[in-house]
Amino acid sequence: MKKLLLLVPMLSLFPLSPAFSRDFGAAADDKAVFTKAEISAAAADPRLYTIDPKSIWVELVSKTTSAGPKVTAEDRGIPGNIMTIINVASKIWKIIKENAPVVGVETKYAAAVPEGATSPNQLCEWKGPETYEYKFHAKNLYGGEVVTVTYKVLFAYGGKFDNKGAYLTGVTVVPGAINVSWGYKLFMSAFVADTTIVNIGTYADPKAAMQLKLSSKIASVLKEWNGNSVYLINGGGELKEIVSPFNPEIKAEDLASAAPLFNPEKVFGR
Repeated sequence: MKKLLLLVPMLSLFPLSPAFSRDFGAAADDKAVFTKAEISAAAADPRLYTIDPKSIWVELVSKTTSAGPKVTAEDRGIPGNIMTIINVASKIWKIIKENAPVVGVETKYAAAVPEGATSPNQLCEWKGPETYEYKFHAKNLYGGEVVTVTYKVLFAYGGKFDNKGAYLTGVTVVPGAINVSWGYKLFMSAFVADTTIVNIGTYADPKAAMQLKLSSKIASVLKEWNGNSVYLINGGGELKEIVSPFNPEIKAEDLASAAPLFNPEKVFGR
């Protein structure tokens, strides 16, 4: 059976093979560093510097479609196997590191195009970009909001190669407004694995699909929270969230398992 090829910069997404997990783990290995002042403040008031798991949630703020100019393809390159979708971009990239947007993130993107094309510019009739804007929130145990960040998932779709198929390019996550309280650190990374690139169309008329994984980490001196959202994006211009770490049904008793972290004597070794 023939494959699809992925043109990707370097992102991340959902529970896969051990090799996938190892690759993503290395990419998302962000270690929070705290000052003596932050450590002392957390020791004096643990609840102020501990995330309430029930408060963490994300909402879709808006969805925008842009007509965007069509890309002509005078040089289509050597026609290849349109059933093989390849990656000509990156695969993993950081979006936010210690509360600040990573410089150059706009140039990082994934693209699912057919083998034989060395650039999305060799395809034509692109549509979009589609833009999904999200807002991410988190509060501490006093109910004060300590993390608020907006981000956009963007992608162009419907690209044709030799007048066939519906491919993807410019798949990326771009940070917007970032507000993180003192004593907290926020990290966000994106990842697209080659193994998530599939053809959901036919052999004669392929339609590319990929899974984009957005990993977030909130850290304080006392505790870390890690979560992954997975978005399924296809060449027809559709985006669907298929995995979310945000569960509104978290029970209060679930917090009991983290109780030892609220004990300054245990955390700070007094």
